[in-house]
Amino acid sequence: MRDEEGQECPGLDEARAEAVASARSIMREALWSGRLPLNECIEIADEKGQILLTVPFREAVTIEE
Repeated sequence: MRDEEGQECPGLDEARAEAVASARSIMREALWSGRLPLNECIEIADEKGQILLTVPFREAVTIEE
């Protein structure tokens, strides 16, 4: 899934925090259908499309057994 519009953030820390929140939201929705997409990720890119940071979904949650 690609987000062509994206979201402006003042820095990488803020962009990472937003990506973590988005990953959690996507996983929460997926759980309703019995899925947990831990192998997905969100890529953070600059205005030119250069990828600056990748946030794996599994880093957005703590898995407890």
